[in-house]
Amino acid sequence: MTVVVGVAAPDGIVLAADSRTTFSDEARHRIGSDSTQKVFELCGRFAVATYGIAFIAEKTVGGLMDEFVAQLPATEDGEERDVHEFTQLLGEFFDERLRAWFEADGVELPEGWLLGFLVGGYDSDGIGHIVEVLVPGPEEGDASITTADRGVAWRGQTDVIRRLIKGVDLDELVAGGALDEEMLGRLGMLEYSVLLPISMQDAVDFVAFLISTTIQMQRFSDGTAGSPGLVPGCGGPIRIAAVTQSGVDWVSEQPLIGPRRTGRAEGALD
Repeated sequence: MTVVVGVAAPDGIVLAADSRTTFSDEARHRIGSDSTQKVFELCGRFAVATYGIAFIAEKTVGGLMDEFVAQLPATEDGEERDVHEFTQLLGEFFDERLRAWFEADGVELPEGWLLGFLVGGYDSDGIGHIVEVLVPGPEEGDASITTADRGVAWRGQTDVIRRLIKGVDLDELVAGGALDEEMLGRLGMLEYSVLLPISMQDAVDFVAFLISTTIQMQRFSDGTAGSPGLVPGCGGPIRIAAVTQSGVDWVSEQPLIGPRRTGRAEGALD
């Protein structure tokens, strides 16, 4: 399980995610790790946040990121790739690996996507973009946010964020039965008018707020009345990377550090 948030401010892109991996089967559901890397700096120019499955065959998504960068073909005349071409190549690489895994196991791919990425980077016009790609496919997702118009995208376990910002989980209500237009209109009035980040620091604070709130809500709840007993799928340190025209900077600590102190609080930023 995962929660990923991407924000576009006028001066750049911020991508963030939690660090928890969980395992499930018919007999159990447990936390596997609170040190999973879900945010990556690639080629010094792009940040990528991943959600969905954590492994393809015996390799983590993080390990495959290294392979992806190593096999990238050189560009013509040494020109730098823009974010759209880079995202396309990323999707094709992971789609190929995913299909090969299922084929080797003699299993058909399920319908829908298994793995998604939010990619932050710049185009040749100097505009920052958050671009989404889903595999298998690969196909472009719904996220299409730029530094020219600002915006926010959240993926993964987003029920807490949806309830917080929209006032109600419309996805859950609509799935449970049809709502008439009048009721949808009234429920829509509950949504907060979010002040989208102006500065990069605002963007960092905003993504940290949304992810830490999700982690703490899961920590202090036992699912919902309609679906009790939920294992907290989001947790661990919040990783944050910022992308500007000059490159990628880690806002939080980098993914690999020295041993953590015992009992570190979930969602801690320090």
